[in-house]
Amino acid sequence: MAHVREVARKAGRAFEVRWRDGGKDRQRTFTVKRDAERFALKVETEVAAGTSTAAHAKGRTVAQVAEDMMRGAELVLKPRSLQEARRINRARLLPRFGARRVTAVTTADVQLWVSELAAEGLAPATVAKAYVALRKVFKHALLNREVAYNPCDGVRLPKSHEEDASARFLTKAEVDNLAVALAAEQPFDLLVRFAAFTGLRAGEIVGLRIADLDLARQRVAVRQTLQRIAGQWVAGTPKSRRSSRDVPLLSTALVADLRSYLMQHPRSGDPAALLWPARTNAGHRLDYERPLDLQAFRRNAFARAVASAELPPMRFHDLRHTAASLWLAAGIEPYRVSRWLGHASLVTTDTVYAHLYPGNDDAYRARFDALDAAAV
Repeated sequence: MAHVREVARKAGRAFEVRWRDGGKDRQRTFTVKRDAERFALKVETEVAAGTSTAAHAKGRTVAQVAEDMMRGAELVLKPRSLQEARRINRARLLPRFGARRVTAVTTADVQLWVSELAAEGLAPATVAKAYVALRKVFKHALLNREVAYNPCDGVRLPKSHEEDASARFLTKAEVDNLAVALAAEQPFDLLVRFAAFTGLRAGEIVGLRIADLDLARQRVAVRQTLQRIAGQWVAGTPKSRRSSRDVPLLSTALVADLRSYLMQHPRSGDPAALLWPARTNAGHRLDYERPLDLQAFRRNAFARAVASAELPPMRFHDLRHTAASLWLAAGIEPYRVSRWLGHASLVTTDTVYAHLYPGNDDAYRARFDALDAAAV
């Protein structure tokens, strides 16, 4: 048990907390009685859980707990997610906390670490990812009763911007100009228009098969992803349950061009064949047997085409943003846009694209005034 007692000091009253831990008598003094009582309660909890000062020396390190957690995650995480989790641990968590005992890390330590990451100029979303990764490590330790509480609880994170400040939204004319800049590298001019008018993620585009393109119904089915992980192509399922979806092909011109493309595709009769070909290292020959490396495409052709079309620097992912912006500009309801993008919920769509929602206050005003007439 921890006991609080009032003692006299030259500067006035003080409050001593006395307790026994690891066979030794310990003491700490406070000037405010309430602080002393809170500390006494914390001490009692830690001693009961075996995570007190005396237990620090025999607790596992953060690195050990993190590795134990990752071994369990291998059974449930997709390969790309597992790779990203390990990368964040190596880059952010372990350099700061890896050698420390989980029982010795405090909320103040975590708050200082988060503040320093933000001070380095990292984006709020990047800081949040690192924080969530550390919180999962301590949640694992808490479930295994290695710590009495999660020191990540109560930590304040830097405020994140509601929209991606670096996102680019192209008009249809700009998409066409970008495609023209790639005319000498067919079919990648068509690929750019396809990406900008369907909003598929990079891994979803690479994983498309001939059977996924239904031009009769003017739809594309998203059922598979292909991603390059540790030098190997890994097939998987879309990001979330709602990411497996059918996306309409709203551009009549795009449907016609896709039909012409399939007619010259050397494996168009094989439903399992990949829709988009790979580029050879020289870039002068297409390989329909290998997946398209979009990262290499962006470096070797896409960036050059962006400059040629006199557009600001942009990512291939910005074509996904472009699809969303064009759909919303066409007056398509946000919930449909959310479905077509494969977002986990409409909240995600609102967070990223709410500033693009078209406003028609006059129409709403007319409907509101019509309520008066209906009441008469």
